[in-house]
Amino acid sequence: MKIRLSGARASRWSLLACLTLLAPMGAAAQDVEVEAEAEISPEEEARFAEARDRFRQGVGLARAGNCRGALAELSASFELLPRPNTLYNIAQCQEQLHRYDLAVEAYGRYLEMAPEDDADRPAVEATMRTLRNLLGTVHVESNVPAEVWLDDRVVGEAPGDVLVPGGSHVLELRAEGHLPERREVEVAAQRTVNVDVTLTTAEENVTINTTIERPPIPAPVFWGGVALTFVTAGVGAFFGVQALQIRETELARDPRLPANTDAIEESAVIADVFFISAAIVGAATVVLAFLTDFGGEPEPDAAEETRVRPLLGPAYAGVEVQW
Repeated sequence: MKIRLSGARASRWSLLACLTLLAPMGAAAQDVEVEAEAEISPEEEARFAEARDRFRQGVGLARAGNCRGALAELSASFELLPRPNTLYNIAQCQEQLHRYDLAVEAYGRYLEMAPEDDADRPAVEATMRTLRNLLGTVHVESNVPAEVWLDDRVVGEAPGDVLVPGGSHVLELRAEGHLPERREVEVAAQRTVNVDVTLTTAEENVTINTTIERPPIPAPVFWGGVALTFVTAGVGAFFGVQALQIRETELARDPRLPANTDAIEESAVIADVFFISAAIVGAATVVLAFLTDFGGEPEPDAAEETRVRPLLGPAYAGVEVQW
């Protein structure tokens, strides 16, 4: 590799150029002339360094057999610093992945960038002729302009011809506002296959609102819930007051006598149970208020059919509801 340098910071430019312009895999080294008459900015130096590192990473991945990973690194390197050697390695990776159409494209771009007297030009042109012989043509007809996808990548536009490697493939057409259509095609090398695809318009999403009619809850049920809430709260208040009275009685007794704490705790527990029940019933009653039909004609004897009666005794307490 011949490098001619002049101007300030020649040593820095020489280092970056030598590290970036590595010879392609399997290709002879190229003669490159580099003119460096201006100082390299820190941003450019960082860009060159990243391009060099990504190129090296891509070449290493390709040599390890990971061509998919190598393509990502080599493509990123080419975006940072377009060089023909990078295109050569990209073309070889595409060839290893049997993407002969993309390999031919990359080799063609390589020849456009490489010098006319490039020593590898005859070999690259011969490779391109060989790869073209491995390609078939799919002539796609469609009712609307669409992208043509082959397996997992875009290969062209429809209607028109697309070059694909010989073999079996899944061809898909995609167009905005239309449903995609797939076809399985088998293409032999140097043959043409005709595919006619009609894309249908995608229907707009239709929202259907369905109203479920439920019979309204009779008003007596709601009022029964209200009554039950008040009765339950009243029973809880009764036992709460009872617990307070027992406590005051115990405080008034001689402190030397044993305190009757069991009765206080029992009344307090019963009061808490009824207060919690009142809260639950009250919440349910509020919900019932939204489901109750208050405008309907009440049954003549509906109020008489709903009865709520507290049950109190020396060892028990409860509520009886009759419908």
